[in-house]
Amino acid sequence: MPRLAWFLVTFLLFFRSLSAPAQETLVISGIEKSSYATISERVMREAYGRMGITVEFSGLPAERALVVADSGRVDGELYRIKNVHLKYPNLIMLPVPIGIMEGIAITTDPGIELKNWDDLGHYSVCIRTGVKFAEAGTRHLQVQTVNSNELMFQMLGLERCDVIVLARLTSIALAQEFSRRENKPVQYHLLQTYPLFHYLHKKNAHLVPELTTVLEAMKSEGRIAAIRAAYIEEISSIY
Repeated sequence: MPRLAWFLVTFLLFFRSLSAPAQETLVISGIEKSSYATISERVMREAYGRMGITVEFSGLPAERALVVADSGRVDGELYRIKNVHLKYPNLIMLPVPIGIMEGIAITTDPGIELKNWDDLGHYSVCIRTGVKFAEAGTRHLQVQTVNSNELMFQMLGLERCDVIVLARLTSIALAQEFSRRENKPVQYHLLQTYPLFHYLHKKNAHLVPELTTVLEAMKSEGRIAAIRAAYIEEISSIY
């Protein structure tokens, strides 16, 4: 190839690389040490990947994750229950559920029977700060709040509360470790089941239509359910 032609080809390739748009990267906050975060990360990584967007996830304490997302310091919140944006107005809820969560109560006393939130009123209850379904379900009760699921189980073991409230999948490893350590079984009580939704900060409102379409496709394909089922199989084989 003549030297001039080679120079022109090289120049055009170089210019094209400069003018090509860089792949977009989003940073999404979420609740740290949560099984639901793990499932939601897998769902949303695939969803954004279908849009050609790279995504990074930042695990934070539950309340802080929402505050950071609402402030715009990150691009959105990984998953929460429905209508969190009514309290955090800078967040936009994507309308397609990306998972489900079972809110449960855990006790060690086999004599305690719980079927709904109202039944908790007879007992001392511990919840984790910033976990919105637990805060909403116990809003009419006097509860003790702690900063981690581990601390809730410690309170249960020390009999400083009769009941702890958390999400079922998040509880599995902690409950089994608690039972081994305390040499006592735990009792599970289903309180309520919730769909989970992804939230974007309003600065990313332009992504909502396409992301909604992608999530609708993944739901129709059975992909969201398959990701959840695969994760449950993983943790079941471990524990």
